[in-house]
Amino acid sequence: MKALFVAITLLTALTASAQTAPSIAPPPPSGQATGNAPPVSSGFRADDNNEFRRGRRGTMVVVEREDVEQRLADLEKLLGEAFERGGGRGRGKLREAYEQLNDIRDLLADAPSVRDYNPRPAPSPYPTPPPPPAYQPIADGQLRSILGTMSREPFAEDKINILQSAVGNNYFLVSQVQQVLGQFQFSKDKLEVVRGLWARVLDRQNGFQLYNAFSFSTDKEELKRIMSN
Repeated sequence: MKALFVAITLLTALTASAQTAPSIAPPPPSGQATGNAPPVSSGFRADDNNEFRRGRRGTMVVVEREDVEQRLADLEKLLGEAFERGGGRGRGKLREAYEQLNDIRDLLADAPSVRDYNPRPAPSPYPTPPPPPAYQPIADGQLRSILGTMSREPFAEDKINILQSAVGNNYFLVSQVQQVLGQFQFSKDKLEVVRGLWARVLDRQNGFQLYNAFSFSTDKEELKRIMSN
């Protein structure tokens, strides 16, 4: 939709021209006496429920450009024909012109204001990307299986090799990392495990719980450095 922000200046100019023009009453039905009609308004219909007709003339509105342009062209044509022909037919053309003015006024009065206008965004030519995957920690059963395999190995190096091969695309909670650390006796091996798994820990805000797995301050300082990276 080609939206046109129409200033109320356009409507004010149209209504002013209509109000200054001589009022012309519609021709009486056949068989009735003719004569001067009583003074009437500019020809616009009264509607007290319409905000525009209550005098709020400073509101910007949104209308269809093509619709307003066509209506204005029709109005210009009707006025031109009325001035050229005059007489009874001229009065009929002027009445049609006033009706056109009424239609334009209705259009502007019913149009949404610019402040409230919220057109629908144009559809994107590209498909909507899927939502990011929701990461889940490794299943407890799978973790127990890994820990069982590690427990059958006597050396820390072999335990770490099993852990590295079993990690894959899995993620861990701090409590699960604590279970893995329970497989190791020495701090250097535990630090190696934390160093390898920390990038896949989901609840890093609970990392302080890992300090309980270390006894010496130097090891805790190294743990802090690992978790801060």
